[in-house]
Amino acid sequence: MGMVLLAFVGFAFVTVDAHSQEYARGKSLHDSHCMTCHDTGVYTRVSRTARDYGQIRAQVVRWQQNVSLHWDEADIDQVTNHIASRYYGLKCPDQC
Repeated sequence: MGMVLLAFVGFAFVTVDAHSQEYARGKSLHDSHCMTCHDTGVYTRVSRTARDYGQIRAQVVRWQQNVSLHWDEADIDQVTNHIASRYYGLKCPDQC
């Protein structure tokens, strides 16, 4: 029983650390690339384009293409997760 508990706790720490690293990468990409053209007001204004997680992701895809960042799916997901959780209070849907 002790080994099972130890393995579970170890797995939990690895999982939490992986998620925090992904969040940190999404924040870093966002702050480095997105914040050079606009401030956080685009996420809080009444006329904001995105209203749900899928729309946020679509905007991340659109703008990273417009400025030729060539982000892979993981980068897009991490930036989307950062924006959705930080500015919209949304959790990543089940497919994340």
